[in-house]
Amino acid sequence: MTRISSGVVVITAAITLLTSGCAAVAPGPAEGNGARGAAPAAPKVLTLAIGKELEAWNTDLVRVTKGGGISFLTLIAHQRLVADDADFKWWPQLATEHISVEKGTWRINADNTMTTTWRIHENVKWHDGAPFTSDDLMFTFTVMTDREVPNIVGESRIMQRALAPDPYTFEIYWSGPYVRANEAPWLFPMPKHILEDTYQHDKASLPGHPWLTTEFVGVGPYRLARWEQGSHMEFARFDDYFRGRPPLDRVVMRFITDPNTMVAALLAEDIDVIPQIPMELDTALEIKRRWEGTGNRTSGGLTGRFITVETQHRAEFARPVDGLATKSVRQAFYQAMDREQLTEAITGGLAPAADSWFFPSHELRPEVEAFIPRFPYDVGMAQRLLEQAGWTRGRDGVLTNRQTGEPLTLTLGEERAAQRTGSIVADYWRAAGARVDEVRSGGDSRDDLEAQATLSGAWMGTQAHDNMFTDRFHSSNIAGPGNRWTGRNRSGYNNPKVDALLDRLVATIAAPDRLTLHRELLREQLGDLVVMPLHWEYQPYFALKSVGGGVNGASHNFFEWDKQ
Repeated sequence: MTRISSGVVVITAAITLLTSGCAAVAPGPAEGNGARGAAPAAPKVLTLAIGKELEAWNTDLVRVTKGGGISFLTLIAHQRLVADDADFKWWPQLATEHISVEKGTWRINADNTMTTTWRIHENVKWHDGAPFTSDDLMFTFTVMTDREVPNIVGESRIMQRALAPDPYTFEIYWSGPYVRANEAPWLFPMPKHILEDTYQHDKASLPGHPWLTTEFVGVGPYRLARWEQGSHMEFARFDDYFRGRPPLDRVVMRFITDPNTMVAALLAEDIDVIPQIPMELDTALEIKRRWEGTGNRTSGGLTGRFITVETQHRAEFARPVDGLATKSVRQAFYQAMDREQLTEAITGGLAPAADSWFFPSHELRPEVEAFIPRFPYDVGMAQRLLEQAGWTRGRDGVLTNRQTGEPLTLTLGEERAAQRTGSIVADYWRAAGARVDEVRSGGDSRDDLEAQATLSGAWMGTQAHDNMFTDRFHSSNIAGPGNRWTGRNRSGYNNPKVDALLDRLVATIAAPDRLTLHRELLREQLGDLVVMPLHWEYQPYFALKSVGGGVNGASHNFFEWDKQ
C-alpha cells in the first residue's frame, strides 16, 4: 500500500548529480600577512533556509498564514518572555524565571480571578539602543486588548488589566484561571517608543506599520540588517544582547519554497542548516543515507501534531445517516486499519503510531497511559460491529444497508499534509467493504472552510496535541455561518460532558486536579472517537558538521549556535 511521492524521484536525481559531479575543491593558500602571521579569521556566517517568507513579525497582531519555518525565524531577531523548544518544554527568555504557584507569581484569587507576575532582565536593549522595560510590555498589553485595533486576537481579552509597578515587573489580572498563562500568550513584545505615536493617532494603520516587516527592531541576539524580499534576510550580530556577545558575525535566512532546490543547496553546502520544517520523509531518509560517515547531521523529532480522521457529526450533513456519525461504525472503520503498518509505510519508522493526543515522550504519558481507550487492529471485530449496525456485505463485497439496500459510500476529504496517509486509509476502508470517494484540498479560503465543515463523511488532517484538551472540539467552537466557518470544531461535535471537562481543564492549574481531568477527557472524548488518531508527524532537520552550539531544530537557544 506504500506510495512514493513523485517529487522524491526528482530530489534523488538532484542528489546523484551533486554527489557525483561536484568534487570538493581544496582552498588555496591564504593571502595577506605571509610570514608575519596568520590571516585574520573569516567572518562567521551561518546560512539557513526555510520554506516560506515572513509576512509579519508579530503574528498575534496580524493574522497571517504560519508554518514553513516562520516561528524559527522570529527568535533569531526577537525574544519573548518564554519560548518552547523542540520537545515542547518552555524556557525563560526575557523573563528571569517561570511564573510559579509556589513562588506566588501565579495566583488564583478568592473571587476566582487570576494574577500573574513576570520579572524581566534588567539589561535588555532594543536593537536601536533603547532600553526594554515593563513599559513595553504594558504597551503590548494595551494594544492586544484594545477592541479598536483591527485583526486582534480576541482571546486576549481575558486579560482584564495590567500594571508595571517598576521597570522590571509586569503584573496581569485575568478574568479567571487560564492554564496556559505560563506561556505568556499574546505578549509578543512591541517597542513603545516606536509604535506609540501610530497607536495614539491612527490605530487602524498599526497592523501595517513598517516595524512589522522591513523596519523591524527587536531584542534578540541578531538584528535585521537587510531584507531582500522574495529572496532572503540578513542579520548582524547585536553586541548589546543581554546574554552576552553572540558568536556569529552574520546570519542569512534564505526563502526557498521548492524542496528540490532546498535539498540541492544543502548538499552543495550553500546552506548550513535546514531547521525543522515539513518535508517528505523519503527525502530525509535519502539525505541521511548519503551523509553517512560525513559528520553532517540528519536528525529530527515529533512536531506535536498527529494525523487523524475526523468524522462528520451533524445529521444535516452526515451521509449516509447511519454511517460514520454512528459510534460503532466509526469504531469499525478505525479497527479495520493496521495503524502500525500504515505508520511504517508513511514515516519509515521515524515516527510512532498514535493512540491518543499524548505523544510517547509527553511528561503526562506515564500517568494517563492506562486511561487511553484501546481500539486495536481487528478486521473480525470491525465486521461484527458493521453487522450489528445494519451493514452487510453483498456478493460484490460492498457493504449495504439491510433495511434500505443502500451501499455504504464514504467521502474522505484530505488536507495536503495527509494525502499520502489518506490514500492508504481509503484502501483499508475499501477492503472493509465501503466505497470511498477521496476529495483533496489544500486551501483555507472561506469556501474551502465551508466545504470541509459540511463534508458528508470524514476529513483527514493534522491536529495539534494540545488543541485536543483546550477548545478544538468544544461546542462553542463549531464552524458555521455565524463565524464564517472559521470555528475549529468543523465536524460539529457536541458533547456536554466534553464541554464541561474542557472548560475545567482550561481553568485548572493544580497538577493533580489537571491529571484527573485529562484522564476523564480521554475516556469521554477519545472513547467517543471524536477523532481517530493515526500517526505522529515527524520533521527532520539537517546541519553541516561545521555547525555547533546545541543545534536541535528549534530556535529558543539560537544565541548558543556557532559555526567552526
